[in-house]
Amino acid sequence: MPVRVSRAELGRTTLARQHLLRRPPAAERSAVEVVGDVGGLQAQHADMPYLGLAARRDGPVVDAVQDALTARSLVKATVMRSTLHLLPAGHWPSADVTSAEGRLASWRPSARRAGLDLTELNAAVREHCARPRTVDEVEAFAAALHPGVDAAAAIPGGVSRAWWRLASAGGGLVHVPPSGFWREHGEHRVVDGAAWFGAADRPSPDEARAGAVARYLRAFGPATRADVARGVGIRGKRPLAVALDRLELRTLAGPDGADLLDLAGLDVVPGDTAAPVRLLPRWDQLLVAFDDRTRLLDADVAAHVFRRNGDVLPTVWVDGRVVGTWSPAAPGDPVVQVTALRPLTGDARDAVEAEARRVLAATGQDAAAEVTWSDDGPGSVRAPR
Repeated sequence: MPVRVSRAELGRTTLARQHLLRRPPAAERSAVEVVGDVGGLQAQHADMPYLGLAARRDGPVVDAVQDALTARSLVKATVMRSTLHLLPAGHWPSADVTSAEGRLASWRPSARRAGLDLTELNAAVREHCARPRTVDEVEAFAAALHPGVDAAAAIPGGVSRAWWRLASAGGGLVHVPPSGFWREHGEHRVVDGAAWFGAADRPSPDEARAGAVARYLRAFGPATRADVARGVGIRGKRPLAVALDRLELRTLAGPDGADLLDLAGLDVVPGDTAAPVRLLPRWDQLLVAFDDRTRLLDADVAAHVFRRNGDVLPTVWVDGRVVGTWSPAAPGDPVVQVTALRPLTGDARDAVEAEARRVLAATGQDAAAEVTWSDDGPGSVRAPR
């Protein structure tokens, strides 16, 4: 009979694997290693992976990440759940193949309406991207290959960048620095990953999914099958089952009795383990990589964190759970704003302010910035010290 895991044990175990219970110092764990340990860092916004790493590793983070991107040991690419991430170069091939499967499935109906073969289109674009190209250049090249084809008209509801979406669906492209650099918001360029890394080998889809699932469980487990499918971005029960069959797993019972999968040999952390205050960035993967997020936050708090437009706000964590949101300091506006969604003691508020200043210092910002508070959330009255 599977060993039952409490909600507290589940939450602490996940936070431990995310380096959110103990931040390793730079001398102990490199930026590349930490990014790999935690399953990659969301990178839709230039600054977010730096804030995510600052929460998970002691020491300055800007040069560490930028140097790794320049050295090609870290890479920025569209992978898990078809979103931009930073991840170690060695993890990219399997993440890319797995992600491409889902994107190809999504865009094939539109491609058929346009009379396009997505695999052939992607192969041509990757060859074109043997040197770095802007998205405009990729779109112009793809459109020139198929004169008279209106890609946007073939997509129900219409989208921006129709040719780019179809041409890049098959994956294989990575961002070129300075894309991925701290506060770099300029037009990005992409290049064929095989040219960038000097290797053309890509794993089979089955191998890729197994590798991606193993890394997911190591970073986020124990987890249900639905969690794994969502976090990795795998469609269909059979592809997930094939991936799981390749791994050495154990099964645990969750707080509600549901089966939880984990890699054999990994530990469950006691539920009473201390969980220090942490500040996580917008869209942090920890909050989007689960089908069931109750190990991390309550439903009324989630309603304030997950916005109707799909946005996921930066979060404040106290005692292992989300208790508020925050707005990081911006250039020219060094104020950090915190909104409490749960009652917080004076000591907890002091710890949040100290953590905010530590994150600012780790990202090379003014650690003396003002921290302001708003108490607008459910039950967020100021608690006694």
